Formats: sequence, structure tokens, C-alpha cells
Amino acid sequence: MILGEHDFQDKRWMYEESIHMPLIIRHPDNEAVTPGSRTDLMVNNTDFAPTLIELAGGKAPDYMQGRSTTEILKGNPPKDWRSSTYYRYWMQMVHHDIPAHFGLRSKDHKLIFFYGRYHNLEKEGTLSMYWNDEAHSNKVGITPAAWEFYDLKHDPEEMINQYNNPEYKEIINGMKAELKETRKALNEEDHDYPHLKEIIDTHWDD
Repeated sequence: MILGEHDFQDKRWMYEESIHMPLIIRHPDNEAVTPGSRTDLMVNNTDFAPTLIELAGGKAPDYMQGRSTTEILKGNPPKDWRSSTYYRYWMQMVHHDIPAHFGLRSKDHKLIFFYGRYHNLEKEGTLSMYWNDEAHSNKVGITPAAWEFYDLKHDPEEMINQYNNPEYKEIINGMKAELKETRKALNEEDHDYPHLKEIIDTHWDD
């Protein structure tokens, strides 16, 4: 079975070349996985563990992020399956000189916020909450906060940032509200990083 929308959280960009990848699953039991079937539902790497646990006869614990895809594999997708997926890149200007950012991708639209600051304010040489690489510390800096919005249906290569286009205002506001709720549900509101939270709050309505 081919699941069309797979979000690899370890990729460095939120652009399609990084997060839009096919997921192919083969299973010896044709009742567990419908041969030759495919879907364009959004599946994240956080869904892998719950799926494997359930296929092995277990039940994923409630604290585990992600959902089992077993019903999708059988051809019975849940009606409440996700219609969007959250992404975050923690590092700031390291390896590929990419600003720290997070965002939301739905089937037809993508909203990205570049907050452009690393996590650990106390250690100026720290590139993120996990890094303290002196060899790269000269790259650490603050990049401007900025929003990007793309209409993936009409602009699949993400060449035109439509964030300031009034025609998309309603969609953007809806995605911002969903993004805020998603970050809250995932404990991603940066309460432990007030310097990041200040940037996010200050520029949320830009």
C-alpha cells in the first residue's frame, strides 16, 4: 500500500522537497494491508510506532504521539483522521543555514513561521537546545521573524508567498487558530523559552 503524505520530522525544511514523501508498506497478510491500494491521507513518522504496536497485537499507550494507521491500511480510514500536520525545526542557522521555524501543512495550504532564534539564551554559543558546537558558534545569530503561506494546489513548487494576499486572509486566520491549538496540545508553546515566546507573541498578528 502507498500512503501519499508522509512527514519526515528530521528533515531540515518545511518545504515540499523535505516533508512530502511517499510511504510504501508491504505486509504478508492481505487482510491487514490491502494490496495495490493507495491513499493521500497525511501520515507522520509519529504514526509508525502506534502502527507497528497494533500490527503486533498490542495497544499504543495514550501518552504516545501519533495514531495507528491499521484501519487505513485495511481500506477503512477513520473519519476523524488528521487534515493537517505540524512541523518544527529546532536549530538556528546550522548545517544548512536554516532559520528555526514551525508551521502547519494541510492538503492544499502551508503556513510557516520563522521565529529565527535558538533555544538556549544562557549559552550564547549554543545552536539549539541540543547543541553546543563551538566550531559553528559563529553562525549563531538572530534572523528576522517572518510568515510564509503557500497555496499548494495552485503553486505546488511554493514559489509565491501569499501571506499578505487579502484573498487568503480567512484561510490564514483559520490555520493560525489551528496552529495555536496544535502547539498547545503538543506542549509546544515555549513557556520554558521566554525569549522565543516573546518573538512568537509579538509577531503572531503581523
